[in-house]
Amino acid sequence: MSDWTCKQVILDLLIEYEDGAMEVQERVLFERHIEMCPPCVHFLTTYRATGRTLKLLKPDEIPPDLAQSVLAFVRSRAGRKA
Repeated sequence: MSDWTCKQVILDLLIEYEDGAMEVQERVLFERHIEMCPPCVHFLTTYRATGRTLKLLKPDEIPPDLAQSVLAFVRSRAGRKA
């Protein structure tokens, strides 16, 4: 992949990267970008912290509308229907 932008890295590849579903060559390029891009490092750190925080919540503590909005957003970014 060439001409990566932060938007592509963050929005298009992050889920694949975090799930371990990214091909080895793409993963190397992604990690190389992350190493050289402070805004992406910050976003990745925040993304991971948010994930850890959400895991601490009990399902009945999450408002249904929020859960649906988050799922719709993630599915839209992953190319699936909400």
